[in-house]
Amino acid sequence: MNTSIALIHSFGQDPDERRHQLFEEAPIAYHEIDTDGVIRDVNRAECHLLGYAPDELIGHHVWEFVAADHRQAARHAIARKISREQQLSVVTREYRRCDGSYIWLEIHERLIENAEGEVVGIRSALLDITERRRFDTEIQRQYDRMRFMLRSWVRAIVTADPLGNVDSMNPAAEKLTGWRQQDALGRRLEEVCSVRQDADEPVDLMSCILAEPVMSSRMRKSVIVDRTGANYEVSWMISSICNDEDVIVGAVLVIEEL
Repeated sequence: MNTSIALIHSFGQDPDERRHQLFEEAPIAYHEIDTDGVIRDVNRAECHLLGYAPDELIGHHVWEFVAADHRQAARHAIARKISREQQLSVVTREYRRCDGSYIWLEIHERLIENAEGEVVGIRSALLDITERRRFDTEIQRQYDRMRFMLRSWVRAIVTADPLGNVDSMNPAAEKLTGWRQQDALGRRLEEVCSVRQDADEPVDLMSCILAEPVMSSRMRKSVIVDRTGANYEVSWMISSICNDEDVIVGAVLVIEEL
């Protein structure tokens, strides 16, 4: 009975009051600023996210809570959006929490207009992407480290995508094959690394990884023909690159001149 009464009362609310209630009780952090960039309303979710009480946010310029490095850019962007000189888009900013810690937020904005269509403010929804950004940064760090190691390796190393198209090669591979990486990208692995068997028959390199039941480290001796037609005796191995579900996502070819 009490629930029914509450629902009837809710539907009988003034529309503006109802909208504010939805704003206040939303699980996503929201705030509204006026044309001067001053916070005029903020919901509980944002107070919880940033660790401030409502009166510590309302009445302050929104950029006061942005990290110092982003503050001027945020202030300038808000002014341009209010004047419609800049299109609204999803932005990423670092914010300072009440306890002094910092979090990264993805901000989705919408202009607030009056009955005449004039801009009177901006409503923003804030999503915490701190962990996602930390993960992306770590992935990039590992990628840069691996890229440095590959480029420093004395052996020629060429990687290919699941279709057998070259997607990277180190300087040693460029020297051995006569192909520059920028020219080799997207080409068939066998075109760039023309490994030949006895009787001068080309080796189907991508088929070799399917013939091995597990990741192989067996070195094979053959001849490679570079882009100019010159022949070199080499030893080589090719292995699949698999994801956590053992699905082949690429291949790595290692070649050493004898």
